Amino acid sequence: MKILMLSDHYPLSPRVKKIRNSILKLYPESNVKILAWNRENTTKTEDYVETFNQDLGYGNKLGKLLNLIKFKKKAKMLFDEFKPDYVHAIDLEMCIVARAISKKVKLIYEVYDIKFFENKILNYIREKLELNIIKNNISGMILASPYFKIYYDDKCASKKDKIIINNKPSNSIMSNKSKGYMSSYMDLLRDKIVIGFIGTIRYKDILLNLINSVKDNDKANILLSGSGPHLNIIKEYVEKNNLQNKVIMTGRYREADLEEIYDACDYIWAAYPNKDLNVKYAISNKFFESIVFNKKVIVSENTMLGDSVIELKKGYVVNPYAPKDIEALIEKLEINKYKLEKTSFGNGFFWEDEELELKKIYKL
Repeated sequence: MKILMLSDHYPLSPRVKKIRNSILKLYPESNVKILAWNRENTTKTEDYVETFNQDLGYGNKLGKLLNLIKFKKKAKMLFDEFKPDYVHAIDLEMCIVARAISKKVKLIYEVYDIKFFENKILNYIREKLELNIIKNNISGMILASPYFKIYYDDKCASKKDKIIINNKPSNSIMSNKSKGYMSSYMDLLRDKIVIGFIGTIRYKDILLNLINSVKDNDKANILLSGSGPHLNIIKEYVEKNNLQNKVIMTGRYREADLEEIYDACDYIWAAYPNKDLNVKYAISNKFFESIVFNKKVIVSENTMLGDSVIELKKGYVVNPYAPKDIEALIEKLEINKYKLEKTSFGNGFFWEDEELELKKIYKL
């Protein structure tokens, strides 16, 4: 079985690699290639990846739209050369490309995010286009959130196979552990309520709301671990306002460092911009990591994940746009003196517990 995966980003996200590894684990004789849109023209490191290289950058929506046809030409060339049995398209634009290069190949549509538009006309066009492709062209869907299934079932998109593979961590995080990553920061965190954000540093306005909410709070500090497009903006703000003792920024980390980072936190910040309708349906991988590492999580109110967090007693909800609401919540928090009961969400705690679902849509 030959599979061509289409990804609109490079370097590859951990989920792309996990999907590929799971397919190879379930079907050892298969050949899985990835075509990735390398929009920052970084150096490719994987031999199973082909890249379409541009100095376009990320966040340039118009530029991406105008260059989509160029990516499609590259995809068509690779498709004709590789002759895959399946094309695995990650998110809507890659799904459109997949249909443009072949109407006959079996198409698997993986939904990381639902691409809502604020403009109602554009969103209507997006919805009709997507639902038409799902109804007429796909062989199966992989959804990164059980709430996505609620959305697509409500739209009567398709009776075809839909599987849910949550963005859970690999079970390797429990055996692949390092020591010493947090040692240089612990003096600033000791005897404080530590609210940690672990991941891609983006959504600067919301992170600044969080930072400003602890400015005058002597009992709480913020830990930011990771890199991302808004890292330098946050860093400059912290330095300009002399908040280096309140906001600890560790930069990049490895999977092996995760347990140590989570151990340093009392609460995990996973509150994303709920004005984006996708956030209403999505589940952050930080929610699953918080379950594995027994930490309470703070997520955005008016979301399906928020409802589940309250129902499962796994944390708190907050309005991420309201600093006063964040301040009020932080005032109620205490240094972590509890051990949460592990409650599985879906099939088990880890990625490997759900990867068998792939056999329902990939069929020899």
